[in-house]
Amino acid sequence: EAAIAAIRDRVGADQRKAIVRTKLLAILGGLPDYAGPLRARVTGTIPAAGYAIEQVIFESLPGLFVTGNLYRPAAPGRYPGVLMPIGHTQEGKPEAQWLAANLALQGFVAFAYDPIGQGEREQTYLPQLGRSFSGGGGNEHIELGARSLLLGQSVARYFIHDARRALDYLASRRDVDAARLGVTGCSGGGCIATYLAALDPRIKAAAPACFINTFRKLFPGPTADSEMSLPQFLASGLDQADYFEVTAPLPWLLMATEEDYFTPEAARPVYEEARRWYEVYGAAERIRFFVGKGPHGTGLDSREQIYSWMIRWLARLSQFAGIFGYFWFKTAPKCNDCS
Repeated sequence: EAAIAAIRDRVGADQRKAIVRTKLLAILGGLPDYAGPLRARVTGTIPAAGYAIEQVIFESLPGLFVTGNLYRPAAPGRYPGVLMPIGHTQEGKPEAQWLAANLALQGFVAFAYDPIGQGEREQTYLPQLGRSFSGGGGNEHIELGARSLLLGQSVARYFIHDARRALDYLASRRDVDAARLGVTGCSGGGCIATYLAALDPRIKAAAPACFINTFRKLFPGPTADSEMSLPQFLASGLDQADYFEVTAPLPWLLMATEEDYFTPEAARPVYEEARRWYEVYGAAERIRFFVGKGPHGTGLDSREQIYSWMIRWLARLSQFAGIFGYFWFKTAPKCNDCS
């Protein structure tokens, strides 16, 4: 806190950003440098009114398969892309279907994929039991986290690698403008969205939800999964505001909900510190804090904020989007969430 308070100009802020990035990569044990073929394929398509869902599978590492659902506008064109890491629901990618479908109706290509241990990626599934032997994705994450610590790594590096490879796939598509990529997620998905935006410069706008809390409140509060709690994070002089400060002036929508166990009271100090940081860059309008109604999750009001944020920073990012793409955006079927 003293180090942050001492920073008054961009020179000091840029120096701090370089230090934080180095510390984050050291804590993670680095990131996998594999960049081989994705071997991506679409195994099926589900048509819907104004959009379609493609069932996708690709390889994050050789033999490590990632399953996802891609939501795209029905009309041809090149659109901004939004990656959607999933939180800790055992079903995985269907968690995001309402948000993803409405993003497609608003002129985005949205890609929701299963985290390891969830959805179609359960690692300890036993046919004899009809379920995961570990009891669910959260437990699988804890087991993988413990093994990674014994290797001197954080399991988060593999979650981040999956996200970066999913972004590789999204950027490779002909219907996606790779210069206009965003990320959003809730809970565990909000955590991975935060990591990805902090570490991958291809992300141009981010909207993490129901994850952000200063460790002053989080440490004695709710317990996060292994990939959400980096080893040596506090000992390295870091707190969650560093994720947002290290990317300034990237547009961030920081989100919480009134009844969440990741409380708005613990999220607000993170935002306030990061906003002061953004003021150093003359970019205070590029970071925003929103508290939605209801419990842990992204309710209607939170989803509407995400649509607005992505439209503001991605749909209008390029003046060369094309006449057809503009026409489709203006005449697309109204999204189910929007008035």
